[in-house]
Amino acid sequence: QEVDIVVAPCRGFQSAEATLAELVNQVLPVVTFAISEPQLSPSDQAELRQIKDKFSLPIFFLRVPQPGSEPTSPKKPTKDKSPLHRQLLDLEYLSPSSPCGCGVAGSSMLVEQLEKLRLLSSFSRQVLQKHLVEAATRLSEVHGRCLNIFINQAFDMQRDLQITPKRLEYTRRKENELYESLMGIANRKQEEMKEMIVDTLGSMKEELLEDAASMEFRDIIIPESGEPVSSRDIKRCIQQIQELIISRLNQAVANKLISSVDYLRESFVGTLERCLKSLEESWEGSVLPPRGLDRSREGSVHVTSNYLKQV
Repeated sequence: QEVDIVVAPCRGFQSAEATLAELVNQVLPVVTFAISEPQLSPSDQAELRQIKDKFSLPIFFLRVPQPGSEPTSPKKPTKDKSPLHRQLLDLEYLSPSSPCGCGVAGSSMLVEQLEKLRLLSSFSRQVLQKHLVEAATRLSEVHGRCLNIFINQAFDMQRDLQITPKRLEYTRRKENELYESLMGIANRKQEEMKEMIVDTLGSMKEELLEDAASMEFRDIIIPESGEPVSSRDIKRCIQQIQELIISRLNQAVANKLISSVDYLRESFVGTLERCLKSLEESWEGSVLPPRGLDRSREGSVHVTSNYLKQV
C-alpha cells in the first residue's frame, strides 16, 4: 500500500546517493541494487561506500543475467563464495555469519539466482520491522525519561513537604536566638558608650569652662560697660556655647567610639555569620538528594554567609 518504485538515474546525470538523499527523510526506503556483472566495478564500490557512510541502509543485492544470455538452472550451493559475495563482505554489507547473507535481520541480502527474487518480500518485511523497532525504542526512551522526571519531581515534593515545616521551625528558633543575642550586645555597648561620654565630659569640664569663658561670640555685641543684654542674645550665646562643647566632646570621644563601634560591628556580623552558617549546614544535611538524583543544589550551600562576608 502506498508504495513508490524509484529507479535511480544513470551516474552521469545523478548519483544514487543524491537520489536517496532526496527521499530518505520522507519515506521508509527499501533499497535494491541490481548487478549484471560477475563482480562490482570500481565505480559500484565507490558508490556503495558513499551510501554506507551517509545512510547505513541495508540493501537487497540481486545478480541478474546479462541481456541476451540464456537463463541457467539454479546451481547447487557450494562452499566457495563468489567474487561478488567476497566484495560485499569487504564492503561490510553482508554478515560473515550467514553464508549467503540471507536471513539476518537488519543486514543486507545477496541473491545470485533470479529465481530467488521472491526473497525481496521477506527482506522488505525485515527492513520495515527494523524501522518499527527503532521507532519503538526511541519512544520507549522518551517514556522512560518522562517517568523519571515525574518520579523525581514527586520524590522531591514529598521530601519538601516533610522537611520544610522542620526547617521553618528551626529557622524561627535561630531567629529568636539571633535577636536576643544582638539585643544583648546592643544594650551592653549602649551603656558603655553612655559611660564613656559622661567620663569624657567630666574629665574635660575645666578645659571646656575655660574655652567657654574665652570664646568670642558671633554676631552678638556685648557692652563693655556691663549693661544687660536681651534674652534673645542670651539664648544665642547659650547655643554657641553648646555647639562649642559638643564639637570638643565629639573630637575627644571619636577615637574611643571608633574602636567600640568596630567591636560592635564585628559582634553583630559574627553573630549573623554564625547563625547563617548554622542554618546552611542544617539545609545541607536535610536537602542533599539521594543517589541517582540531581545534586546541583550542593553548590548553593554557604552562598549566603559568603555574601555576608563580602558586604
